[in-house]
Formats: sequence, C-alpha cells, structure tokens
Amino acid sequence: MSKFEEVFEDTLELFQKHINESSIPKFIKIKILSNNKIKKDFGLVNKSQDIVKYMTDYDIIIQVNEPIFDQLEDTQKEYVVNDLLAKIVYDMDKDKITIINPDVSTFSGVLRKYGIDTYQSIKESISVLLEQKQIEEDAVK
Repeated sequence: MSKFEEVFEDTLELFQKHINESSIPKFIKIKILSNNKIKKDFGLVNKSQDIVKYMTDYDIIIQVNEPIFDQLEDTQKEYVVNDLLAKIVYDMDKDKITIINPDVSTFSGVLRKYGIDTYQSIKESISVLLEQKQIEEDAVK
C-alpha cells in the first residue's frame, strides 16, 4: 500500500479556502496529499521537482498525516493549514517559488516561561542593535 493517498473532500476544501484567502498567486498549483507516515511536525511542504512538475503540473506538494489531522479541533486544523501555507513564498520579481523556514526558532519550555511577546521583543532588540553596529562599522570605513 502506498503511503500517499488523496485527502478527504473536507480537508481539500479547508486547504482551498485558505489558499484562496492567502497571498499565494492563483496560478501556483498546489497538491494536497495524505501521508500517514509523517510522525513529526504539522506536515511537509515541498516544491515539485522538475520531472514531477512536468508530469503533473503541480508546483507545490503539501503532505499531511490526515488520520491525525482529522482528530484535531477545527481551530487547530485551521492553524495547521495556515502554518503550512505560510512556508510558500512567491517572488514576483524573480518569478520564483520558495519554501521558507519558520521565523520563530526557540524552545517550547523557554517560550512557555517568558511568552511570545518577550521573544519578539528580544528578536527586535537584537535586530536593531545589529543594524546600529553595522552603521557604526560602515561609518569607521
């Protein structure tokens, strides 16, 4: 038995709803598949290899562990769908699709202890401080 299967209609409709509401251009074709072998994370988002793109016309393939996905509450499902779609970025200038990594990278225990607001504040502070340092270094040159 193949590890890939078509997703149920309600799962496909949920993804389509959020794809249509997203900033992903309508001409990008996305295939949603069920893969019950996925053991970690919400799912997988991949750009199609050239041969797959040629044979199927799909630009992106999203895989979810649908038996697990189906057991989530509706708000949790929406979160998962939006999290997976957020990885897809289209650069209009370069006419290029990119799959990006999440912009939050920390440990759950630390995040639980300090909260997302503290995390974001620290990231912003570090970014400003690094920018100031670069300006100072450029001024010395």
